[in-house]
Amino acid sequence: MTSNTDHFANKRTFLAWMRTGISLMGFGFVIAKFVIFLHALQGKPTSSFSESLIAGEIMIVVGMITIAYGFFEYERNEKDLDNNKYYSRTTELFVFTAIVIGMAILLLLFII
Repeated sequence: MTSNTDHFANKRTFLAWMRTGISLMGFGFVIAKFVIFLHALQGKPTSSFSESLIAGEIMIVVGMITIAYGFFEYERNEKDLDNNKYYSRTTELFVFTAIVIGMAILLLLFII
């Protein structure tokens, strides 16, 4: 039998996913706008295309994927708690990890 503490723990875990996703999106926004700030300091015109902009957009997408995955996990865990069952979801975790690592590799390619 599950207790309220199990549901609260599930919600706290979801909020941690949410906090992480928001942080990634905020960091992506800073990366995307940093090149504009540097150009303004140097008095140069700002171009609409840059590596910084692409890297920032990738970080924002990773943040959105993190929030969506966190909500997906929250909902599935709530159903499991309601049914008094636990299922290990290694496939979903593997796919999520592969997506984040793939995005990180893309970011590295823009830095190099």
